[in-house]
Amino acid sequence: MLNAILLAALLSSASVPNSALQKVGEAQLRWLFWPIYQVSLHSPDGQYQPQRYPMSLSIHYLRDIKQSALLEATQDEWQRLGVCQQAPCQRWLGQLAEIWPDLQQGDQLQLFAASADQATFYLNGQALGKMNDDLFSQHFLDIWLSENSRFPEQQQALVGGE
Repeated sequence: MLNAILLAALLSSASVPNSALQKVGEAQLRWLFWPIYQVSLHSPDGQYQPQRYPMSLSIHYLRDIKQSALLEATQDEWQRLGVCQQAPCQRWLGQLAEIWPDLQQGDQLQLFAASADQATFYLNGQALGKMNDDLFSQHFLDIWLSENSRFPEQQQALVGGE
């Protein structure tokens, strides 16, 4: 009986710890005619303030995405934003390659950022792995939340500007 209780506690602690977070905004990314994903941002009070944690970004994929394409897009955005000039992008990409699987249509990938230095990725509510490194959370979230985001309309919708 004690083992069953411990197992239940362990499994519940592996679920996404964002039940206390409120939605700030959401957006859909389309490429030409094709929907790619629906993304939403959550914070403690439903308001976005840069670099205020905890925060959660959920991406609901509307098509299959290979891990290699996800890693390449992440690297491209970090390079475009200038992150790789100041952060260990190659090390992070190597760690993400160990964490992220290929994604199927309907999958939800979520980042729960406890702080700028502590993040956990979840797939469909199950923990995939942690990233504990200086400013990883901030730089990953900047792909969507930076004022220099590739998709300014989605950025505005996510941060509650629309």
